[in-house]
Amino acid sequence: MAKWTIEHLLETDPQDFEVLLSRLFSKMGYHTELTQYSRDKGIDLIIRIENFGLVHTWYVQAKRYSDPVGVKDIREYSSIRYRDHVDGVIIVASSSFTKEAIEEAEQHNLKLINGYLLVEMLNHYLPEECASSELQSENDAQTKQDENNAGAILKRGEQVLANETVMMGNEKFTLTITNKNIFLQRVSSGLFSKRSDIEERIELKDLLGMHCEPGKIVLVIGNKKLKLYPLSSRKMQVIEEILESMRPEYVRGEHLINSSRNGTNLTLLTNKRLVVLDNTGNAELDIPNKKIVGVELKGRFLKKEQLIVSEDSGNMKKHSFVVENPAEWKKMIEQCVRTV
Repeated sequence: MAKWTIEHLLETDPQDFEVLLSRLFSKMGYHTELTQYSRDKGIDLIIRIENFGLVHTWYVQAKRYSDPVGVKDIREYSSIRYRDHVDGVIIVASSSFTKEAIEEAEQHNLKLINGYLLVEMLNHYLPEECASSELQSENDAQTKQDENNAGAILKRGEQVLANETVMMGNEKFTLTITNKNIFLQRVSSGLFSKRSDIEERIELKDLLGMHCEPGKIVLVIGNKKLKLYPLSSRKMQVIEEILESMRPEYVRGEHLINSSRNGTNLTLLTNKRLVVLDNTGNAELDIPNKKIVGVELKGRFLKKEQLIVSEDSGNMKKHSFVVENPAEWKKMIEQCVRTV
């Protein structure tokens, strides 16, 4: 059976390296949680273990480096343990650590795992995973073939505007934006596989708009039933700018006017309706704008001001919304109602 080597580690991309560490610690008996890399604040993995009712939590930072990890990379984690009240911080590298980095870690009780120790741990706990690396050459060849065939999915006159790696939930996708469609290709879960399959083709005319959060964009798609695509990427700003530049192409029918997050719920106002979707995309409330007969603001002492919307669907109903800038929402809803 093939054995793990430093070369195997260096062949993985940084995200796959994080996934590999998650699988390793999980095999060692820890509960693992991969953070969303666009918002991880420097922490790639959280691991926990519980014994006799006592829970211990560690942060894990992955360094998929070919050169030794220096003291500067260690120093930035010296205070995290105390700031977030965790039991410790573990820094795992595919290479080694400089003498200064080791001394810095010892001063702040940071645990270091270098590439050689990591290889031993992988060969002990995940020897079967190494077999997938034997497929690297074959998968690379398939990837090249897939890229050569990519033009086959494009229509005449269709041009690629962006091609970026994104995360949706805990899965990795390749997002391809053209002047006519948005493609989402799921990247194989194999640690060393780069083969993709077309998962979704979204016609640009079906895009209602996007809700933007730090490091994240939620694409709002659909006609009668709306569907959400929450995407995160290190290049989110680039994706946002491209989609915004294409706005004239998708605002001809129903389109997004405003959006606001409240916990796990997303409130959306389009030129046709006011909708509240839960984190699974199910509509908790869907009010056609033509049935809205009143909008008011309700102040709450020491609490957020609420937006109250009156709906006439045979009998009068009042709905309460918690949104950012409710006064602005009130004006937008009233404008939408007037133009129905």
